Amino acid sequence: MGVDLLPDERVLWQGSPVRRSVFLRLDLRWMRFSLKFHAVVFAITAVIAGLVSTSLDLHEVWMIALATVVVPEVFHFTEPFIWRYRTLHRTTYYVTNQRVVSVPRRRARSARLAEIDNLSYVEEKDGSGYIRLDRRIMPDGYGNGTVAELIHVPDVHEVVDLLSGLTGRTPVAH
Repeated sequence: MGVDLLPDERVLWQGSPVRRSVFLRLDLRWMRFSLKFHAVVFAITAVIAGLVSTSLDLHEVWMIALATVVVPEVFHFTEPFIWRYRTLHRTTYYVTNQRVVSVPRRRARSARLAEIDNLSYVEEKDGSGYIRLDRRIMPDGYGNGTVAELIHVPDVHEVVDLLSGLTGRTPVAH
């Protein structure tokens, strides 16, 4: 098995993503929020660059703005999709009697059942789906140490019902 169990822990469900697509319908909500936020950051940077441009060459100002704002913002926007692309084909999900575990590569990430503050899901036509475990807007990525989402879960209703019974939370369908 790909996960080290805690004392008195047992696996109740195990599965892998059924599809390999890195995009989900719910990503559009995060993308709209992210684009608005990044537009504001870029506008503030442009104003500051305009104020500084009186003492520097205009070309230098825009190169500094590009290097310090635009490139990191592009990486921030694409990072969750790069994460999914690189790890989804190797990911295994586990639901135990104590936590939800995702093993995308060598290092497992987990969330204790008591820490799950949101249980929402989306079911696709084939019965697979997406399960959200917390209220973060941004998808999982390299910087997250805990599990926030399970994507392309086979038989999403089975897993949601199991998590609902373990956490006492009522699942919300989107």
